[in-house]
Amino acid sequence: MTLLSEHSRVTRHTPAAVFALWSDPTTWSVWDPEVRAVEFTAPCVVGARGRLRPASGPALTFTVTALRQDELFTDTARLPGARLEFEHLVATIAEGSRISVTVRVRGPLAGFWRRLLRSSMGDAARTGVEGLVAHLDGASRTERGAAPALPDPNLHPNPHPLAEGAGEHAAAE
Repeated sequence: MTLLSEHSRVTRHTPAAVFALWSDPTTWSVWDPEVRAVEFTAPCVVGARGRLRPASGPALTFTVTALRQDELFTDTARLPGARLEFEHLVATIAEGSRISVTVRVRGPLAGFWRRLLRSSMGDAARTGVEGLVAHLDGASRTERGAAPALPDPNLHPNPHPLAEGAGEHAAAE
């Protein structure tokens, strides 16, 4: 296993609220600045597949490889000689939830892929976690009558494009 990116943070939002966004890939482009669009048909179950268009680069195919309601969501994409894995964990704590995302490469060519993807994906976990929390915070403010925290991704340029077509959630199969 080769680590590419990891990030954790505490949020006041419930594990159910966090998990609802992770387990609905069609929302990823709304709150993750590195995702332009996702094609995915419900239900979200282990083995389900989707297609992701990152902010830059070619479309990518991913598979849901682990799923525990309100706790764990993992999606994986195949690379030649390796697998790119995005593990999303959420746990209840006194303050609300602890969110953790880890991006790994596994397989015989993991070292090669780490060197290739390190610069474009080194911040992938942080941008995904922070985008999700900002979106949830904006949804909470909107419910109270305030403006949303994030701009409409269709109206504003993406501030965090990925180089070399490496996506936040998957890689070419």
